[in-house]
Amino acid sequence: MRVASIDIGTNTILMLISDVAPDGTMHVVSDQQVIARVGKGVDRSGAIEWDAFTRSEKFLARYLEEAGSQGVDLIRCTGTSALRDARNGEDFLDYMYQKLNLEIEILSGADEALWTYGGAISGFSARDSAYAVLDIGGGSTELTVGRGFHINERLSQDIGCVRLTEKILHHTPPTDIEIASLFEVIDDAVMKFPRFDASETTFVGVAGTVTTLAAVEQKLEEYDGEKVAGFVLTREMIDRRFRQFRTMTKDELHETLRIDPGRADIILVGVAILKRLMEMRDIHGIVVSERGLRYGIVMREWERGFERASIS
Repeated sequence: MRVASIDIGTNTILMLISDVAPDGTMHVVSDQQVIARVGKGVDRSGAIEWDAFTRSEKFLARYLEEAGSQGVDLIRCTGTSALRDARNGEDFLDYMYQKLNLEIEILSGADEALWTYGGAISGFSARDSAYAVLDIGGGSTELTVGRGFHINERLSQDIGCVRLTEKILHHTPPTDIEIASLFEVIDDAVMKFPRFDASETTFVGVAGTVTTLAAVEQKLEEYDGEKVAGFVLTREMIDRRFRQFRTMTKDELHETLRIDPGRADIILVGVAILKRLMEMRDIHGIVVSERGLRYGIVMREWERGFERASIS
């Protein structure tokens, strides 16, 4: 079965096309992302801007065309924080259905955490080990703790990179007062996240903050998923990058993040979330994963297909 999983996030829209074998093994055909900023301004106005409708339509049409050319059997499209929060989220869904005949499923924060966790650990061979998966998104951040594919605790908090940048950081570089306010909000959220024993748990990070940091740390001239996946970001690296990024202008950030320059204006918040979580929980390193929600949704569809086959 060939499945296309489209993830409409607050900052990015991603599409994974994967062949799924009867035993659940995935073979990636295509994995790509674009920065669409669906959630731009949502925290301030409560609504998705019209430009985000038309911008997203263009990207989604391109994805659907590619899915068709790749002979996809099944397309699943999910939306997360921005579509959950916006008062016109249903209008966005109706618009995409009318324009593209595309059905979009809005995931709850708990379900987003669940399937992000499943997608992330699907890339590890030790399936019975303890994992904690952190997903720093544009609108929200999820932390899910479990053993193998069994979830113990999961929590989604509204401390995403786009949301907090728009809400708190109004200067580049930010002022000391802005940084203090940012830490106050992050620290309050971190206190509520599930706890885990860092000495016995593999701490895994997904999404753009950690993958971008891994690429920067390795001084990659072009993004290389094989070098990014499995890279360990230490607390010292993260602290150093935070201190560097908080003093930089927009132009300097664009140059430093030339592999993913579209993330330059929001990267500081992502690094701050990572920094404070690791400091407050005394965590020394985080393993970078390229997998996440879109992989988890492919797994979900394989499980549903397996269940239907078993019943029949």
